[in-house]
Amino acid sequence: MRCSYVLFVVVLQLGLGTAFQQRRIANSVAFTRADERVLQRPSTCLWQTNKVDRQTAWNDKYQELVEFKKNHGHLRAEYKSSLYVWQLIQRRKNNGMKGYSPLTDDQVRLLDEIDFPWDTRRQTTWNDKYQELVEFKKNHGHLRAEYKSSLYDWQEVQRRKRNGMDGYSPLTDDQVRLLDEIDFPWDARRQTLWNDKYQELVEFKKNHGHLRAEYRSSLYVWQEVQRRKRNGMDGYSPLTD
Repeated sequence: MRCSYVLFVVVLQLGLGTAFQQRRIANSVAFTRADERVLQRPSTCLWQTNKVDRQTAWNDKYQELVEFKKNHGHLRAEYKSSLYVWQLIQRRKNNGMKGYSPLTDDQVRLLDEIDFPWDTRRQTTWNDKYQELVEFKKNHGHLRAEYKSSLYDWQEVQRRKRNGMDGYSPLTDDQVRLLDEIDFPWDARRQTLWNDKYQELVEFKKNHGHLRAEYRSSLYVWQEVQRRKRNGMDGYSPLTD
């Protein structure tokens, strides 16, 4: 009888121990799975937060660039300044350089809207030639460079770009604005004719002491046209400043 009792107790303990161990294992597995889910959530949130932070930082720098252009009229930031480095990074991103995440379509569009210079070498060359033209006008009072000189050829290229001729990349809005500021003659033939007629009028006054050209003469008619242009009459292109 005593042996039977002892055997019963041993079996009971074994049963209870097994059940306890099973519950312990089950609880451990459940905890591990729950822990994994908890750990996964912050990882996703952290990635999304970083993405938002990067976009915010990009937008802030873009607005700084917009303000820079508004204040200076160009995008040539000081060499090695934070804005200079940021622009350099955008070019590398756009060119798909290794180690740089590509720009989004929206970012490319925003940069294009402010005429971002993707190719700085070409932009520098253009600016140098433009400054040469500005100096030429300052020294000579006009933009009629010597025929077939480098400055003459450069002006011809700008006209072709403006007219959208095949094989010529279009001018940026900034480039058009800068050329307009110095009264660039987009139609060289018309400008030459106007200048010639003006010089004829100057000579007429020098010789006669007045500007009353003979009725219906070419000089008389030209003066009439200038008055109509100045008054903004329909069918007449306005005079330049």
